[in-house]
Amino acid sequence: MACRVKRNAYLSLNRKDLVNTRTIVSKCYNHGDYQWLIEVPQSKDSCKDQTTAQPIRVRCDFACPKGQTFNKANLDCKSCSEGTFSLGGGDQYTFNELDDLKVIMPELRLKTTSLVESYDGECKKKSNWRVKGNLLQGEVQHNCVLTLSLQFKLQRSGSISVTYNLPTSFVFGTISSRCDFSIDEKDKTDDADNNDDGDDNGNPKKKAEVTFYPTGYGIWKEKQIVINEPGEYVLTLLSFGVNAFHFPFYIRSIVVEGNAFLQDCIECPPGTYAAKKGASNCAPCPKNTYTAKSGSTECIPCGAAQYSDEGSLKCTERPKCEEKHYQKVFTGCGTSNMATITYRPIEPKICIGDVTLPADKQLPCGTCNPGMFKSTTSGKCEFCPPKTYSNGTLSACLPCVNDLSLVPGLYYKIWNDLPDYLNRSYLSFDDMNSVSELRANQSWIPSIEYISSQSIPDTLSVLTLSIIKGFRVTDIARATKEYGTLFFKFSTQCQSSCMLFLVAEDMYDDDDSNWQVIHKWHIIKNQKHEDTQNFSYTILNPNEVVFNWMFTSDSEDQGGDEVRIYEIHVTNTELGGSDRCVSCLTTNDKETECKQCAPGHILTNNNNTCTACPNSMIASRIRSRDPVPTICKPCPNNTISDDGISCNVPCKQMFSGDIPYDLNAISTIQFHGSKLFTHKGSGYFHVFNASICGKASVTCLTSLASADTKNRNSQKIIDSKLCRLGSVPDQNDNITSVAYIDEFGEELVSVSLSVSKYFPPLRSDYNLTDITLVYQANTSSAESTCLQRTTFLSLRCDHILNDEQQKSNATYQLQTPSNCAPGTCDGCTFHFLLRTPLACPICDGNSSGYRTFVGPCRFGRQEVRKVPYPYCANSLAEKVDIRRCSVLSTEVQIVFAVFLLVATILILVLIKFWRKNRKLEYRYMQLVENTNPDDDTPVDNVCAQISDEEDSGDEVHFKKPSKAKKLMNVVRNAIRKNPNDNQSDFFNGDSFLLTSQTKDDA
Repeated sequence: MACRVKRNAYLSLNRKDLVNTRTIVSKCYNHGDYQWLIEVPQSKDSCKDQTTAQPIRVRCDFACPKGQTFNKANLDCKSCSEGTFSLGGGDQYTFNELDDLKVIMPELRLKTTSLVESYDGECKKKSNWRVKGNLLQGEVQHNCVLTLSLQFKLQRSGSISVTYNLPTSFVFGTISSRCDFSIDEKDKTDDADNNDDGDDNGNPKKKAEVTFYPTGYGIWKEKQIVINEPGEYVLTLLSFGVNAFHFPFYIRSIVVEGNAFLQDCIECPPGTYAAKKGASNCAPCPKNTYTAKSGSTECIPCGAAQYSDEGSLKCTERPKCEEKHYQKVFTGCGTSNMATITYRPIEPKICIGDVTLPADKQLPCGTCNPGMFKSTTSGKCEFCPPKTYSNGTLSACLPCVNDLSLVPGLYYKIWNDLPDYLNRSYLSFDDMNSVSELRANQSWIPSIEYISSQSIPDTLSVLTLSIIKGFRVTDIARATKEYGTLFFKFSTQCQSSCMLFLVAEDMYDDDDSNWQVIHKWHIIKNQKHEDTQNFSYTILNPNEVVFNWMFTSDSEDQGGDEVRIYEIHVTNTELGGSDRCVSCLTTNDKETECKQCAPGHILTNNNNTCTACPNSMIASRIRSRDPVPTICKPCPNNTISDDGISCNVPCKQMFSGDIPYDLNAISTIQFHGSKLFTHKGSGYFHVFNASICGKASVTCLTSLASADTKNRNSQKIIDSKLCRLGSVPDQNDNITSVAYIDEFGEELVSVSLSVSKYFPPLRSDYNLTDITLVYQANTSSAESTCLQRTTFLSLRCDHILNDEQQKSNATYQLQTPSNCAPGTCDGCTFHFLLRTPLACPICDGNSSGYRTFVGPCRFGRQEVRKVPYPYCANSLAEKVDIRRCSVLSTEVQIVFAVFLLVATILILVLIKFWRKNRKLEYRYMQLVENTNPDDDTPVDNVCAQISDEEDSGDEVHFKKPSKAKKLMNVVRNAIRKNPNDNQSDFFNGDSFLLTSQTKDDA
């Protein structure tokens, strides 16, 4: 059913049929001259028996300001009533831990991913978004990414504002649309000079990048992004853990202005109220008041036995006072040797009722701290004068004599009161929760044996140590780049979850955004004070610095969690005292200070003299705590040293192989991988500066946000063999700023020819072995969860890239393991491969630089062509030689010789067998000739004769029978026919041979 349009209905001020309708605004017509106000029903059912007014034409810039709404009766704006507010055509996104974000904010998407795919499961467990009270908190861990995206639509030019708290690090974001648009960034909490004037401002595009800079702890800023065109937009924010430790990211509210021309008044959410008309926002309920309903004009006070924080939806019953709601306070040690222990409630006091507390008592105070003595005039502990020392038990400091040296520093292990250079305070998570009611002197309580702090919900207890005048700059410190050590011993007692931060900041820089989170301890188990922990941190800068210990707890139970610090030691400070004098010879672990030798020299124990290390050896320490080197350590293979300080890689060498290399062209190189998060918006690069060969080192430094002198003094610089920069690119992926730097190459461990399993060679690589350099950095200088960070940098000759270089300026191609795009899978071990023509070997004129091709033999001449390998770094000319050759190849000649040899052997064997056969034929003929077929008598005499002939020579002579022999054969045959004749015996005698010959026959 369509609603009827009633002519001139807008003139009727008492129409009841306008209750279920709303007014919308059309687009502008006539080149932005006017637009229409159109009354439409709230729903389909509201059309029944209803009429709507005719559209009204108004100017295009018609809109109600904040605190007002459109008056349909008079066609103008009117103030919102009490308990409501208006943004003048916008939406405000606030958070309540009792609400379901997916239901009340379907356009808001929260996601957790990882920089490394294998970490996805771990990141989703440890890193997440959650609503805590009225704040949206993003807790991101190392190698994890938190993503927030909000879809919104603007009917006219407007803005989006984010009220956030970001103690350290950066949050990158984008605003994207299907159509071109331009933006202007404003930080409404800073001066105009600090507003963002980036490259994206005012330039039309479909995507604009924004950066949320650190605010410092407890400080809130409002980032406003003005969008000059209407349309549909998506705001994406990325918070990722590139360093090991940092604070959470908090969002209090997101306000979108310009998504409507006309807006109805909005009821104040629970926990807030608006006491007057025309409110543009609602105020939170004061402490000890609450409101549980929307549209409140006032807050309800809590009962006498209840309490509430600011902006509460309900009151909480006050707990019955127990001993944990009180803390011990030690007084009196500053002026006497006895301390009085009393119990005072933790402020603000929320418990009610009486509690039986231990009676006040007195304990003897401890001695002075090492390096201090108790003055007889003031009765207080004071630092020892220069050239003297004390262990803390003396009334006067002792001088150092002979060749002994001092061990200066700050040594705190006796907590009679708060020592010099230490301060204590509170910081609030939310600036709405004032800390003015808290007593700073109760944040950390000295207790003779330790100094402790008990938790207060949503509040940080801060213990500050100021290193005034910085650290001593000695020859040893210059050589080792280690100016001192911070050590402390502590324990925690946590019921559910508590956190302890160690943070460093520049002493004269008031910008808390420059904090460096050295370490964070997140205790999520039931831990007690019996489990003590030690932590040590190496100071790499001699400048003045401030260290902060910050303790907080997630427990709502006041006083339930506690941290104790037993000892704090800072060595090599300009101010402070010496706790002992030690011998120059470091012969045991108790002696940590020694005579200074020149860099590259060691202190010999036999005669207490400094000796220079020989070539290819560097001065080193037996124990890490030794302040001077006492041994000379050989350099790794393929490295040299001529100063005894550091080992370096010669640019020209063979790397234990048989092919020379020249790496002078890439003695230092800068490389980076692909841009991360390009598919989501803002991105960043990991840029590495590396020293490949030679004595030169590389430098990494952070960018300055302004030209302020204080910021320049706090600029972080790393001078090393290998370092990494976290760089923020612009729209064209050009590096514009450096957000952070990391140490990667404190030490060059080894240099060798090897091939990594992560980078198998290609056929075009000609089986050349990579040059692999291994760097290491420890955790004290690199903020990492690893004990040690190791980097394998492989250089591979790529002659193909040399051809492509003619078309581009690329001198290398970077490869990372296929399953670990950032170069690491665990954040501790890194693998990189640089394919570059500058890592190709130098070929000589011998066979190592040429491939030989032999042509066919023609007319006794043969062409031998030597072609240089394409990977050779130097230019070699092709060589062509002509030499004599045989028509038959060597193989054919060998075959022919073998054939002749075999043929000769066969002929000889054939002749031998032929002669044997002839002899057998002759013997057979003799048998046949001497055998009478009619005579059955044996022929033994013939066989005997044959046997005798076998003993004779092998030569057989065939002769023609003589006439006498023929006659004898006839007579013999005749006699055989008369066997009874006696004369036959004469012929049959054994001595008569049928085959014998007379001399005449012969």
